[in-house]
Formats: sequence, C-alpha cells, structure tokens
Amino acid sequence: MNLLQDFSAYINREKLFSRGDRLLVGVSGGLDSTVLCNLLKEGGYSFAIAHANFQLRGEESIRDENFCQALAVSLDVPFFVNRFETERYAADKGLSIQLAARELRYDWLESIMEESKSGVDAFDCLLTAHHANDNAETVMMNVFRGTGLAGMHGILPSRGRIRRPLLFAERTVIEAYARARKLNWVEDSSNASVKYTRNFIRHAVVPLVKQQYPSVISNLNDTAGYFRQVQSFYEHSMRALLKKLIVHNGPDQQISILKWRQLPGTEAILHAWLYPYGFSAGQIGEVASLADSQTGQFIETSTHRLINNRKWFVLTEKQETASLIPLVEGNGDIRFRDGMLEWNSVHYSGQSIPADPNIAWLDSSLIGYPLLLRPWKQGDYFYPLGMQKKKKLARYFIDAKISRAEKDRIWVLESDKKIVWVIGHRIDNRVKIRPGTTEVLALRFNSAT
Repeated sequence: MNLLQDFSAYINREKLFSRGDRLLVGVSGGLDSTVLCNLLKEGGYSFAIAHANFQLRGEESIRDENFCQALAVSLDVPFFVNRFETERYAADKGLSIQLAARELRYDWLESIMEESKSGVDAFDCLLTAHHANDNAETVMMNVFRGTGLAGMHGILPSRGRIRRPLLFAERTVIEAYARARKLNWVEDSSNASVKYTRNFIRHAVVPLVKQQYPSVISNLNDTAGYFRQVQSFYEHSMRALLKKLIVHNGPDQQISILKWRQLPGTEAILHAWLYPYGFSAGQIGEVASLADSQTGQFIETSTHRLINNRKWFVLTEKQETASLIPLVEGNGDIRFRDGMLEWNSVHYSGQSIPADPNIAWLDSSLIGYPLLLRPWKQGDYFYPLGMQKKKKLARYFIDAKISRAEKDRIWVLESDKKIVWVIGHRIDNRVKIRPGTTEVLALRFNSAT
C-alpha cells in the first residue's frame, strides 16, 4: 500500500482541501499525528502544528510538548502551543477530564483559526489525525450507547472547518509507514488504561471481536460509509416529507394526526420534526401517545410545547409571546405577556351581561376545548357581536381607530379554529348568549399596562 498516494487520493475524493489551502494541524506527538504531518510535508501542503499541553501527566506532558516543537522545527513549519489548567477547568465546569480536555483543545484551535483571519496567512482548515480504527471504535461505542442512525456513520471526513484526511487508513498501515521511514513519536501512557471508554473498546473489545471477525475494522468502516449515504438519503427524503406534512399557521407548525398515522415510520417522522426543538429521542414514544390523548393535552421542552388540538399536532414556542396557550375546561387563570386571563363557568338565568370590554360571557354549549390564547395575526377574521358578516381584524382595528402600539398588544381567544373573543374589545356573534343559554363561560382580562 502506498500511503502517500492513497492519502492524496482520499483528500481529492472527499474534497477535503487543496494545495492552495493553509492548514492548522492538531498534533499530540503520537504516531497518528506525527505521520499526518510527514504526509502533509511529503505532499507539498502548507501547514502549521498546534499542540495542547493539558498538564495532566507531569514530565511526560513536557516531553510531548518538546517533541512537537522539535517536529515543527524539523519540518520547517510554524508552531503553536498552549498549556491548560485542565483539572481546574474540569472542576469549575463540572466536566470529566476527557471532556474538559476536548473542549479546551477545540476552543483554542478555533481561536487560532479566527485570529488568523485578520492576517495574510489565514488558516482554511483544521486537521485532526483520526484514522480507520478510531472510526470503527466510534461506531461500536455509538451502537452500545444507542445513538441511532446518526451514530452509525461514525466520524465524518469533514465537519465544518475540521478535516480528517487519515480516516481511510488503518493503524497498522500508518505504523508501517512510520517504521519504514524511521519516524519517531511519543506514547501517551494513559492510552494503555482501560478506565476510559475508548481505551476499553480498543484494548478489550476489538481484540476479542477480531478473533471471530479479523476484518472488523475494515467492515465497520465500510458500514459507516454506507450509513453516511443512507443518512444523506434519509435526511433528504425526510425534509421533503415534512415540507408536505407541516402546515404553517403564523409562527406555529401543525401536522394532521390522520395523515401522520397513514405513513410508515411514524416515530421517525416525529423525531425528525421535533428534535431541533429540544424533544429528546426518549420523549418520542410519549409524543406518539399524545395522538390518542384528549384534545388540549401537551408535552413540552424548555422552549417549545406540542399540543394535541382536535386531531392536529400543534408545535408552538413556549415563551411569553408564545402563539398558542391552551385553556382547559373548568376554572383557571393564566399569565401571559400582556396581562392575565381568568375564566370560570357560571350558571345563567337571565342576569345582566357585564358591559366591561375586558369581560366576556360566552354560551358554554357553543365552545370547544381547549380554547387557544394567541396574539392576533394578519388574515384573522371574526363575526363581531351583532353582525352577520365576517370582518377581518385588520379592518376592524382601522374602523375602531386602534393605534399600532395597541394592536401589537391584542390577543384573541380561539375555539375550534374560530375566534370567539378579541380580548378587551368584542366577542364573536356566533358564541353570544341566546334565549336558551343555561351555562356561561365567563372570562376576565386584566391588562398588564
């Protein structure tokens, strides 16, 4: 195997970078990053070496730093180094040492990339020395963790500005290259410890699997490549499907439960739709069950709420300006951006209807739950009390000489997709009290201003 030739072919095939790009390489001093630097030099690429000293292994950490500096000198390339108080950082952030080191390293490397933008020698890409064995181990760990389809593609050759040009090569090939050229490198003593998950997979699991499947590394990398293609197809198809399924209602998104049920992979559809809004994979089963719950039931994250509203999934932002706030049957009150709304059921026997515009009495028999409280939007209409024809709210506000500032604070109450009260102004004629009315939904709005 000609590693340099295959290295160049892989870079070109994956379109990772070109010889005109300037590259920043994260180098530990171990076998993989040392070989990567030598391949880049042999291939005629322009690069610099960056070494993160986490100061976790005493003299060994100093040895690694000195080695990387000497490597940069021997290859005649620029050298960056930073010493981190990793243990203190991990304690302050409540992170494991491994996670803290990763965060510190990538944040620092990204800062070098950003700072270089102002100069003539700006870096185009950040390179790491992940190889085929790392990828196989990652796929294994993701399977054991249960990360789903996304985890099966393993380590990607390219992500953002990060490039991984050794991902095609197994460690045995990398080591053979290094020994043939009599390269030196340093060994991290912590790599032998199986207390870390990756080391456990590398030293305990992979050797056992290899006894039964000698080509496990190659097979897992082929599988990861296949799943990269599968995921690409899946994401493209899912975007097209969601585009057809989702109905936009202002800032809200709605999906017909009936249409959703008729499709294969119903939970996969929910996951693809809701994951970007903070719904975890563990919640998807609960979300699916929401389809069979009573209207008005909902599941929420810290930022969004998914409501079952009359056989529709309705996704809305959960903020003070949220566009859908469900009001359930009975008595209650709710605070929102522009005030507080109280409601309760009242027996009606002909008593006088309050004239206060902040109070609404509606015929309970004409109301469907949940009621939905939301800001008004362009295109809204209702049948103003006393009128048989509908009127757009925008025109109603003009006729009522309502200012722009006041319009921005107007909310409506909706029942079965029709507006029953323009809050603080007028109820809808279709839900007014009639001669046969016996129960009234009494609402009171208390403005925040």
